Amino acid sequence: MKISLIIPTLNRATMLARTLLSIERQITDTDFEVIVVDNGSTDSTKKVCESFNESVNNLIYFYDDEPGLLTGRHKGIELSTGKILCFLDDDVELNDKYIQGVFDVFSTDAEVHFATGPCLPEYEVTPPYWLDYFWVYINQGKYCFWLSLLDLGDQKLTIDPNLVFGLNFCVRKETVLKLGGFHPDSFPTKLQKYQGDGETGLTMKAVESNLTAIYVPNLLLKHYVNKERLTLDYFEKRSYFEGVANSFTDLRISSTQNTVNKSLLQVLKDKIWPYYYLLKISLKSIKSKAIPKEVKEMKKLLDIQNKAGYNFH
Repeated sequence: MKISLIIPTLNRATMLARTLLSIERQITDTDFEVIVVDNGSTDSTKKVCESFNESVNNLIYFYDDEPGLLTGRHKGIELSTGKILCFLDDDVELNDKYIQGVFDVFSTDAEVHFATGPCLPEYEVTPPYWLDYFWVYINQGKYCFWLSLLDLGDQKLTIDPNLVFGLNFCVRKETVLKLGGFHPDSFPTKLQKYQGDGETGLTMKAVESNLTAIYVPNLLLKHYVNKERLTLDYFEKRSYFEGVANSFTDLRISSTQNTVNKSLLQVLKDKIWPYYYLLKISLKSIKSKAIPKEVKEMKKLLDIQNKAGYNFH
């Protein structure tokens, strides 16, 4: 069973080198390929890829400057020859048994359609105290949608497909094709008004189809979180564009009726999408600590930005 690692990238040569180095260090006999789709970089991205040609099996570099993360994801699917696709961000580092873990998961259970693992932070600077209040605690562990972080412990678990975040998104190729691929996501700033709901649009269909997703400790990676992402300004921008994406989701639902029923949409709003709980994080989710006034004010600002993004269209 061949595995295709797909890495869309844009002007992140230094970070991409770290990702590729972690792939070079994999301990596995599994057949795999690495597809880097360059979304219009003007830095040394191509040279970085070329420097790994001899040390990384079947490394494919493809340049396509059509804007948007969707381009990289779908071009990666088109170029892939593996039955299992692993979509990775260009700022992650895989543990050395990651690829073997992917093979073990999908080769032993035909009912598994999606898989992910711990997405742990590697902070550039010490995070601000208020970040603690943006983690959501669930029975098995916690996640922070804002920074694409997930930690559900060291046991294999069946999870909601919407917890399979885009930085660590493993899926059967036949499944992603059957569900219609990804929606638009992560455009350059001047084009972000066209942003859709990305991988969430795909995983929502997975929920509707009752497809199994699992969390596997061996699929662990570290996600580099730079200092810019640890600011209120970044959170406000993210909240705004989550609102834009959410408006597209609701428009698709209202126009296609059969895509996702209202009860499912409500479940997603209540349990997954962070812009619906900005003002609703319970004391239980933060281990009974009182929410500081400053954090409450932050959440109000983020809610305003989210509504502005939603109403943009």
